[in-house]
Amino acid sequence: MGETHSYNRYSETIFIFFILVCLYFVSLKSFLLFHSIVEIASVVVISAVFLITWNSRHYLKNSYLLFLGVSLLFVAGIDLIHVMSYKGMNIFADGGADLPTQLWIAARYLQAISFLIAPFMLGKVLNVHKIFSIYSVVTISILASIYHGYFPKCFIEGSGLTQFKIISEYVISLILLASFIILRQHKEEFDIKVYNLLSGAIILTILAELAFTFYIDVYGFSNLVGHYFKLLSFYLIYKAIVVTSLTRPYDLLYRELKMREYELVKKKEAQERLLETLGLVNQILRHDILNDLNIISLSVDNLKERMNERELDLSEKAVRHSLQIIREMKDMESLMYIRDMKTIDLRTLTMEIAQEFPIDVDVHGTCSVKADSGLHSVIGNIILNAMVHGKADKVDISMSSQDDHCEMRISDNGSGIPDKIKERVFEEGFKYGPSGHTGLGLYIVKQIVERYGEISLEDNVPSGATFVLKFYHNYPVNEEKEAK
Repeated sequence: MGETHSYNRYSETIFIFFILVCLYFVSLKSFLLFHSIVEIASVVVISAVFLITWNSRHYLKNSYLLFLGVSLLFVAGIDLIHVMSYKGMNIFADGGADLPTQLWIAARYLQAISFLIAPFMLGKVLNVHKIFSIYSVVTISILASIYHGYFPKCFIEGSGLTQFKIISEYVISLILLASFIILRQHKEEFDIKVYNLLSGAIILTILAELAFTFYIDVYGFSNLVGHYFKLLSFYLIYKAIVVTSLTRPYDLLYRELKMREYELVKKKEAQERLLETLGLVNQILRHDILNDLNIISLSVDNLKERMNERELDLSEKAVRHSLQIIREMKDMESLMYIRDMKTIDLRTLTMEIAQEFPIDVDVHGTCSVKADSGLHSVIGNIILNAMVHGKADKVDISMSSQDDHCEMRISDNGSGIPDKIKERVFEEGFKYGPSGHTGLGLYIVKQIVERYGEISLEDNVPSGATFVLKFYHNYPVNEEKEAK
């Protein structure tokens, strides 16, 4: 592949060199013919650039190239009139050298300014019809100013180039240099090959302008060199457009997708750092608040004899409520992170959690599941819900292994959950009863369980509620984790 690419590049270089040599010999026989061939070839190349750009405008994502492709058509239009008005063509009544030189300078100003504007089009959605209309008005105005004699003289027979023409070539070169610097600042917006082609085109155009500052005869050597540079410059622009629009659109699309993927990765990394910071803040707050609550709890115990029953009840409720908030903050932390998935012995975990509650919790059966540390919050919240809302004093937990999942049933002997609210218990912020809790418990439970499987609610006969949890062995989150 690399050898083929090198061979094609060398073949192209040899072919271009051959064409330039042939053009040189043509210039020795007839400079007028040489000039006509070069200028018409340039016009044809830029017209092809316009046609390719215009017809690929709906999927050409690079606004720089789109703008350049449209604007250069008008440069080619002025160049076409320039070649027809050239000394010796005898198409126009006045066969002098000033008219073609004026047209040349006008075209180069338009070309240089277009190169300067193009980088500022990057990232914008262009209205190509509006650009076409604006350039039409500008081009007609330039031609009208030349026709009516308002455009400054550029060549005087016997004296050569005017000061305006020479200064204009330097000004145009400076504009092109500025456009090159700005293009370099947006280098990452282009495929490296396209960027190199555009940079080469601008540099060759600058060299052409400098060459055109020296001649005193329209058939002179510096004029010959300047036209070489111009032809090569337009050829590089053509290659840049063709590479982008026809030859390598999928490569450039892949590059754009890779850039977007890189941006997404950077955003994800920033989000992960933010989550880590929030998690740390959460832990610090829980730790500090818990310490303060322990102090308050001890103080309440010491003041029991001095407090009436109502004050004591309010103080104990406040402490319990704060402890519940701390638990829910911990649960929210579990919800924020999908930690490393690992195989967990469900029976062992459940028996450890059961010891945290002052009610009877019986555990039957055994099962292994693939989950993360959020599973602890799931089981703890369901038992707490039975104790606080259902006023249960006993919870039975059974588990069994099925073909594609592990099923866990958590049943309590409490008052159960009314039929009218069963469909809402997993909603965010939904709460019932006088507990004063935030209503996040079962919502968090559902969000965490759905990483590994699903959860549903049933009545427990003769009383209470049963939460049915199914942990699938090959659930999407598990598969995603394994893939990572």
